[in-house]
Amino acid sequence: MVNSVSAANYDDPVIKITPDKSSYSPGDSIILSADVPLASTGDSTFPAAHSLRVLTELDDPQWYYTIKINGHGEEKTVTKRSVTLSGFLLDYPSSGNSVSISYTLEATVPEVSSTGDLIFFQITQLDGSGNEVVGQETEINPTSRLVVNPDDIDKLRDIVETSLNDFNTQLQDKLKTGVDTSLAQAKYDDARTKFVQSATASYSDAHTLLEDAQTLIAEGEKLLNQAWAQKSIDRAQATIDSISFYITDFKVNRSMTNDARVINIETKVESAQSSLNSAKTLMNQENYPQAYTLAETSNTKADETLAIAEELYAEVSKGIIPDVGGVGIFVIIGIIVVIAVVGIVIYRKKTSWDELG
Repeated sequence: MVNSVSAANYDDPVIKITPDKSSYSPGDSIILSADVPLASTGDSTFPAAHSLRVLTELDDPQWYYTIKINGHGEEKTVTKRSVTLSGFLLDYPSSGNSVSISYTLEATVPEVSSTGDLIFFQITQLDGSGNEVVGQETEINPTSRLVVNPDDIDKLRDIVETSLNDFNTQLQDKLKTGVDTSLAQAKYDDARTKFVQSATASYSDAHTLLEDAQTLIAEGEKLLNQAWAQKSIDRAQATIDSISFYITDFKVNRSMTNDARVINIETKVESAQSSLNSAKTLMNQENYPQAYTLAETSNTKADETLAIAEELYAEVSKGIIPDVGGVGIFVIIGIIVVIAVVGIVIYRKKTSWDELG
């Protein structure tokens, strides 16, 4: 059911098209019905000097219309693309009278040079000079439907097939890198099914199937980019978490808080985390390609920093006595000296006992 936009002296028509589809093929037969109640102005149901015109762009139109006065009227037939009713036929005293016009249109969808909208039904109020009534908007919003040019279907199938092949290549490439492609793969499978069905469908149904396939491909590519970016973000976060272990070890276990090498590592990991935070923000905004780019920037910084941290950890862990920082080494040396002194004292005492027998 379709409601048209109200005009100056009639209420919103209620329009029904059978069959009512989103698109039509040349040669399709349609039946359209429209009931148009007149809106009285002052003492009259319609200005006598005005007229009411309906038109269609369909072929072989057969109009059946009835001007109903208080529910009664005689049906008329016209075989033209437009029907104009004089206001003289519609002008009745508004007191005690209701006037409406009932239209039925039987027609055929014509051949078109390109796929596009075609006017099935349009109603226009004209003044005494044949001009549209000021403020009338039905000219802008006619009841239209999409009519498909068969040649365009073949072109659209080629476009969808290319898009499917490109999408499948992306899926396989991402799958090899460990990206979770399951959600995107489901969209691809659905799009492929609709593409196959379009080969044996009518032109109008094929157009709908192919448009649906294009929508599914776009949704699938978006899901694939999302999974791709998420994998990069997860890897960067895992690397940064690994670096945190080393920083904690350096600062807590080795008293290296003020060591320039540790400070350098902290500065670098903060930069990696900043890039990662930006990537996460872009993920929330569904800007997945840019999120992936920033996540990869974070990965580059984090990998470099992890290598530095591992190298420093290996360096300070060499030898019997690990490098525990400036303060820690003096503590250990002090402990060793104390142990040595105590050992000497005990040795001397034992030696003196042996000499005394």
